[in-house]
Amino acid sequence: MPRWLPMVVPVCLLVGTSTPFAKPVVPTYAVAGLALGSRVQFDSSDYREYKCSPSEQFAEFTWCQKTRQERDRRGSTNVTYSILHSQDGTVVYVNRYQEPAVFGPNEVDEAIRRNSIKLGEKAKIERLPRRPGFPEGTLATWGKVTLEPLDSDSIKTLAEGRSPKKGYLIDFIGNFARSAKEGLPLYRISGGAGFLWVESSDQRGRGILRFAAIDSSAIHPTPLPSEAQATSLDPEPPASERANAGAVRQGAEKTAEKAKADAEVARNETETAKRDAQVAKTEIERLSAERTKLNAALEQLETEKTAVEDKAHIMEFVAYGAIIALIAVLAIVSSVFVVNRRRATAATAKRQGVEPETKPSQVSGHPPVVETQRPSDGGDSQPSKASDAVSSSPERAQSSASDLTIARSRDESGVSDTKSPNSATTEEHVTMPPEKVHLETKAASVSGS
Repeated sequence: MPRWLPMVVPVCLLVGTSTPFAKPVVPTYAVAGLALGSRVQFDSSDYREYKCSPSEQFAEFTWCQKTRQERDRRGSTNVTYSILHSQDGTVVYVNRYQEPAVFGPNEVDEAIRRNSIKLGEKAKIERLPRRPGFPEGTLATWGKVTLEPLDSDSIKTLAEGRSPKKGYLIDFIGNFARSAKEGLPLYRISGGAGFLWVESSDQRGRGILRFAAIDSSAIHPTPLPSEAQATSLDPEPPASERANAGAVRQGAEKTAEKAKADAEVARNETETAKRDAQVAKTEIERLSAERTKLNAALEQLETEKTAVEDKAHIMEFVAYGAIIALIAVLAIVSSVFVVNRRRATAATAKRQGVEPETKPSQVSGHPPVVETQRPSDGGDSQPSKASDAVSSSPERAQSSASDLTIARSRDESGVSDTKSPNSATTEEHVTMPPEKVHLETKAASVSGS
């Protein structure tokens, strides 16, 4: 293990206005403020944000990576930063991968134009052939970067999910296995120092964006594994034991380098799969949250609807009750009014009917004169009977005389006798109570005697 390795902590560079790196040696090609040839500062807090470990593909190099969410004017996106530096911290590779990335009309061409102006050279552009159901893609390079198309055997290996052991690769959609299965272009990055910018997007403008600064000559000072394999097949001239031992050691180092390259490719594919899974998980969580909010809104609307319906029923019952109560009150008032009117009518009728009964003389129009008849010659029997009655009860006779006096006074007050012109013995009829007639008859008998 190298003596500087304990200084490498699990996290690394933070992109921002301040930089944790020394003055870059080659400032032309840079990503997120980190240029090729610059050196990382191992004791900086920004460097500690990366997860770093010895590179499995390139000996004596350290591989650092971090993934985080960033926001722009179009929303949140997942961004992965990768760094490859030597033992002394010299940066030979820095990469930024973003998914999803959103592009508007003409934004791709404008981004390439700005990079060309900044780098001071014209870009070499490769376009993804248009195919139905596939996104559109653009790959631009600057500097000494060379793109070598993968051979058919390597593409077949990638389609099977295995590593072709060709070093750093690049495609248009950010998924090597899918590109191999669908027959999309795949390249191996070689050459010298330079800059790469690649994007792909669907009809809605959503896709991926990757750009990297790389110095392949610093990463591969010796021939690449495929080239070294071909060279190692050349016959060796006779040499001593020491030379043979050196050759064996060199072959072992090349084999180890090849294995590390395979592991790096597999690791890149694993990271890509992890990013895809993270994006899918984020989308699922977002949809689940939206679904939960929608269900809550529907439940609230249902509750409000039920409350409004209950209130409407209550108002309806109250209205019906008020109408029924009003009808009942009107019926009661009408009944009371009818009863009172009937009572008043009955009382009036009663007063009108009692008055004639208490004053019979006014109703008949005749004075209260007792029915009398002139006595005949042989009618001495009644006076004698009256005499006997008076003698037997003098107090009753006095009472009768008083009543007769009252009756005569009423006759004198304005009631005239009615006489028949054809008979001298006309009888006078007055309707009187029986008791009173009897008393007056007795009084007349007494006075006649």
